[in-house]
Amino acid sequence: MGWSCNRDAGKTLDRITVKCLDQTAMQNTFESRGSKYFWDISRKEHDDGAITGSVWKYLPGGTHCRQSGTFRIEGDGTFSRGPAWMKEAAKMT
Repeated sequence: MGWSCNRDAGKTLDRITVKCLDQTAMQNTFESRGSKYFWDISRKEHDDGAITGSVWKYLPGGTHCRQSGTFRIEGDGTFSRGPAWMKEAAKMT
């Protein structure tokens, strides 16, 4: 069994995914300020339909990474926490 989210939150995540694909040809990887990152969705179900996850930064050499933060997309599709790059990508139409 998978997980579910609110339709509006899913659409916001879709916009971020498209921006990642445009930039890096990978659905959950982006570059910002000279560094490369990827995000991973939590499998936790939220009563309000929100989506949460972790953001990871590739370390020099690209073979290791470390967690650099988290993100949250509210059930209504609002990007409320996370990297500025993802927040901007969430606004794209």
